[in-house]
Amino acid sequence: MRTYDEVVGFDYTNAEEWRSFVKNQILPLHKSISKIVKLRKSLEELLSNNISDLIRNNTNIKQILLGGVDENGDYKPNSLARMYMEFLGVSINTKEWVSLSKQPGIDAAEYIKCKFANSSFLQFVKEIREIIDRLLSLAEISEEEVKDDEIRDMLENPEKIVNKLREIYTRLIGLSANHSYYTFFTINTRCIPRYYIEQAYPKLKDKFEEVAEFLGLESKFIPDVKEEEIKRNYTLWGHKEKGFADLLYKLNGIIWENFGREEFRNVCELIAVVRDLKQEYLEKIDEKLFRIGWKFPDYINPHEWGGSGRPYWHREYEIDGIWLDKCYEVPSWSSYSEREVEFEGKSLIELFNDISPALFLGYIGYYDKKYVEYKWPPLFRGVYNYTLIIRDNRLRIRREER
Repeated sequence: MRTYDEVVGFDYTNAEEWRSFVKNQILPLHKSISKIVKLRKSLEELLSNNISDLIRNNTNIKQILLGGVDENGDYKPNSLARMYMEFLGVSINTKEWVSLSKQPGIDAAEYIKCKFANSSFLQFVKEIREIIDRLLSLAEISEEEVKDDEIRDMLENPEKIVNKLREIYTRLIGLSANHSYYTFFTINTRCIPRYYIEQAYPKLKDKFEEVAEFLGLESKFIPDVKEEEIKRNYTLWGHKEKGFADLLYKLNGIIWENFGREEFRNVCELIAVVRDLKQEYLEKIDEKLFRIGWKFPDYINPHEWGGSGRPYWHREYEIDGIWLDKCYEVPSWSSYSEREVEFEGKSLIELFNDISPALFLGYIGYYDKKYVEYKWPPLFRGVYNYTLIIRDNRLRIRREER
């Protein structure tokens, strides 16, 4: 197995390198988002009341509200006013403006009111900033204040918003697991046997506990076995809720989810050629698993069947130490009883060996009710084709629809 020490380009066991990542790559994104959010707030304070004098006399405000509007009141391609509407939710009724401006004796500025919407982009970047706030706190890094002079400069040069939005877009792509090995590491550690993550990242063998401490990793399942080495190697590790790794994983999930939404993509097309990052990652891991010859273990049934007026059924496997001992078909209705079915038994070690490559890449996820992708409503959808579920002494692997 090729190790990731050869390709990641940073010392993943060094807490200071993770802090540098936050300071150099995440903190600037926080500053850019904060500037956009503060600009929106300033515009709302400025334009909430009578805007007639501003729209008559302030060319910058007129650019924000009417820049790139044609004689019919429609936005032209690359209209600055459309960008302020789509991204910041600040706009006027442009058709009303054009129509009133054509009427003799009517001062259109006296009748125009500014509207403020909670745009999908604003909601998105506020969610991102909230997560970054927590990451900064865990990394003990202070946020950078947006000065009033910076907002004044953007109000006096409204076209600067274009580059600021492009900067945010570029930084978001750079933070995604598609491009950042720091973020990719959080996919690898979402749920994984200890032996496998140490094979992939050999330096963990000497510093595992230290890394688990500062990234916020915890054991999710510990095999009930006497042999300490087997227990150590086959314990499943994952993320503590709201720990560093969990937050960075969540950040990536929200980026992927939004970049895959048509509404969000249509807005961002105004500033960039938008990529569906999650789909790109899915294609990449499909190719990777195919290249290594990985296949889902044929001794586990991940499917669900039934429905249409009948209960759904799925299979669960009973864990006895390190052995999958029995198999049951379990109904979704409590009025039906589960039934034991023929099963030859299988080593839990063999199962974990078989599914570890897929766990490592996020092709198989792990059900933890504290993970945001499993809460309801989910904050984002995972990339998983399957979900590993372990409750008490029962194991299930569930097939998912992407």
